Amino acid sequence: MDLLYAKYNRQRLPPFQIETSIWRDRGRKFVLKKALAPDAVEHLQRLHEQAAPIRHSLRGDRLRLPAVTVIDEHTLRFDFVEGRSLDALLVRAFREQDQARFLGIIADYLALLNNAFTTVPAPMFTEAMRQVFGLASPAELDGLGPFLTPALVDLVFENILVDGDRYHLIDHEWVFEGCLPVSFVLFRSLFYFYEKNKAFGLEAWMPLTVVLERFALAPETVRRYRKMDEAFQAHVFGRERCYRYKDRYAKYAHSVPSLLETIEHQRQVVRDYHAEIENMRQMMRNSVGWQFVQKTGRLMNTYFPPGTRRRRTLERILRRLQAFM
Repeated sequence: MDLLYAKYNRQRLPPFQIETSIWRDRGRKFVLKKALAPDAVEHLQRLHEQAAPIRHSLRGDRLRLPAVTVIDEHTLRFDFVEGRSLDALLVRAFREQDQARFLGIIADYLALLNNAFTTVPAPMFTEAMRQVFGLASPAELDGLGPFLTPALVDLVFENILVDGDRYHLIDHEWVFEGCLPVSFVLFRSLFYFYEKNKAFGLEAWMPLTVVLERFALAPETVRRYRKMDEAFQAHVFGRERCYRYKDRYAKYAHSVPSLLETIEHQRQVVRDYHAEIENMRQMMRNSVGWQFVQKTGRLMNTYFPPGTRRRRTLERILRRLQAFM
């Protein structure tokens, strides 16, 4: 059995510290999630229990969840899902400077959120909404519907894989009783995608404010959602280190599909370069000047064979002529 990938979320508070690893056994891949501390066992068990209400909220089969098996109280096993993440598709559109495709992927994602899940027009306020997202009353969510129920936080670009016309939600660790606006989930996806890729010029290519405005996320709504997300981050990482810790140690990373896309792009660049060189060579071979040089060279080799006295005499004459030119 071969370990292909491992990630340890030790920067979280102890009750939420989870290890995620990808393994291959006899040609088949699977994912393991393990509790890194005794305090995290309850969180891992909730992850398994949350799959049922999520599946209940799904409409149709356009979006699927991987099957999960309980190995023991410390370990869950998930089926490995093949596909390309929305994150990778957006990175590719950005790299190829295709703004229409970039916005189209986001529009399709928003349609998926609205159509693949059962939504409600008014929020159901719970204690989790107060404790996790810092909301004082349901009035703070007035006019922000429709709402996802249960409250799914993990529907970000990198957690949704595309395989043909099917989508797969590969991570659903953060699910709470109550409701969250679909537009809040959209905001989080956009915000963290831009944070992760801002060093590569994404903001200059297409500013986040432009994208937010295009998808009807007003500045006041964005400010409210920022506060909700800060409260959620504090719930997971602790108030004293929720951003300070992340800013200090954060590193930019791409998913494996994104890296493979980058490698293939560079290979294509090299192939195009070699094809261009070969094309130039072919043009030279077909040119009159090149044909004259080739014919002259053949005649010289015929009448003045290399290594002969006549050839050496000819070369001395040519060098003298070149010196006068």
